Amino acid sequence: MNEHPDLKPHKRTYTVLGFLSLLGVAIALHFMSAKLTTAPEPSQATTEAVESLPPISATDIHSDLGYALDQVAQGKIVPPVFVNTLKVDLDRIPDISEKKETFFRIMLPHIASENDRIRAERAKIISDPENVPDTLYDKYAVEHGDINELLARIDVVPASLVLSQAAIESGWGTSRFARDGNNFFGMRTYDADSKGIEPKQADGFKVMVFKDIADSVRAYMKNLNTNNAYNEFRMARAQHRTQDRVPTGRTMVNFLTAYSEIPEKYVTLLLGMIDHNNLDRFDGVRLDGGRRDSK
Repeated sequence: MNEHPDLKPHKRTYTVLGFLSLLGVAIALHFMSAKLTTAPEPSQATTEAVESLPPISATDIHSDLGYALDQVAQGKIVPPVFVNTLKVDLDRIPDISEKKETFFRIMLPHIASENDRIRAERAKIISDPENVPDTLYDKYAVEHGDINELLARIDVVPASLVLSQAAIESGWGTSRFARDGNNFFGMRTYDADSKGIEPKQADGFKVMVFKDIADSVRAYMKNLNTNNAYNEFRMARAQHRTQDRVPTGRTMVNFLTAYSEIPEKYVTLLLGMIDHNNLDRFDGVRLDGGRRDSK
């Protein structure tokens, strides 16, 4: 993937934070007392239009999307069921719990796949630190030869953290930016010449557009792993490694205040999302090595 200017270090980015769909209203009311500065916008379909359409289930989106999340959490393996884009409005799933679980099933394979790719890069460095390809240093914007900094940047992002941010930033996948631009993390561009979606409630930037959900997850993780705004996040994660501790969403969430325009509320909001949905159970999940089944 070509590196976007807003993803380079020395460029601090903020998210387009969120309206939460009905699934997140209870959490939002409990944990938020301040109005968000900007918000993900609903898709073009109005509530009335959605209500006029027939209800759907997860398997209407992908025939294999009914896999059991409990089995994933227990075995730490997610099947390679890939939904590339989300054109269907998840509000058409009438049951709130099913809607939430469908969102998690859509995102988990992409999260596991990207984290597995990062693990492979990291393992290559650790196994042969004297012969790290120059392309890796360049990719993560690290001075050639600085192995410690490279390892601090090439590391996984806990699945519980990714899921909680994706749910908040995309309104559980129902925002216009998620459905029309595959942007599940509120990532912006300030380059007037770059392709993006013009927000209706703010100006001075565009919301970035990605070719598919995998591209959005990849850009989000690279942003956390390279942007100077998240240096504390990376240093805390590296410290976990030196202490032989596995980074978790719960332990890393405190270092993401720079991601939000309401930093004093964002950590509480993320922790509430993790707790309410028991997302800790997905930390460490890997992609099943079987066939990639995409749609």
